[in-house]
Parts: sequence; C-alpha cells; structure tokens
Amino acid sequence: MTSRSLAQALGLVLTGIFTVAGAAHAADTPHATQPQTVMVQGVQVAIDPSTGRLREPTAAERAALSKAFQVRSSRASSLSAQPRTAADAKSTFRTVSLGNGVRAKAVRVPQELMSSVVAERAPDGTLSVHHDDHGVQAAPKAPEVTR
Repeated sequence: MTSRSLAQALGLVLTGIFTVAGAAHAADTPHATQPQTVMVQGVQVAIDPSTGRLREPTAAERAALSKAFQVRSSRASSLSAQPRTAADAKSTFRTVSLGNGVRAKAVRVPQELMSSVVAERAPDGTLSVHHDDHGVQAAPKAPEVTR
C-alpha cells in the first residue's frame, strides 16, 4: 500500500471516528427547554424546543431579545475607550513614535465624528442608503475656510 493510499484510509477512519463521537455527544446533550430566539440581518426567528423548527417569536420573546441587544450595546459603549465628544477627545492627545523614528501626535476619534452607512431593502425591493449614527449627536458644522 502506498503512503498516499495509507493517508487517505487513515483520514477516512478518523473522519468516521469524529462523526460517531459527535453524534454520540449530540444524543447525550439535553435539549434546551427554553425556546431560542435569533436575529440575523433584521429578521427574528425562534427555534421551537420540542420540534427544533423555526417559527415566529412571541411578543415576550421579542421583548427579551430587544432587551438583550440594548444591554449588550450599552455594555459595549460603556467599555469603549472612545471619547463621546471632541472636547473629551482633547484629553487623549499623546505623542507616539513611529517605526521610522518620526514622532507624531495622536488622538482618539470621538464617537460624534463616527458614522455608519446602512443599506435597507424596502418591501417593494428598492434600496435606501443612509447614515446610522447610533443615537450620537452630530458635531456642529465647522465654518468653511475660504483662503
């Protein structure tokens, strides 16, 4: 038997072992008694614990999912090191040394200067593209420089 045939046979044996072990583990693992609710790209679905099939979530499941997302986003924003305003960002000025020996000034960009572009598909199939600022107030407009 050549080494290539031996490697293929060994691969098949290992695949079979892992498949059987995974199936045995899945059979031993108790299924969740609470229905799971999942949100992907704005679509909410629930997984029925008894059948394992997708279904529409109840109002209570929707409320729980909404609350979980709010808690998660508030934690993320509270743990973020980004300053909220330009005035807060002034305290983050620091001098950094670049790899080529140049020293430069750096600052963290405030959240009010960041935005996301979001594309949403309407029920009629058209796309709407807009900025999503995540509830952060926009910075005041700077005066235009003419010189």
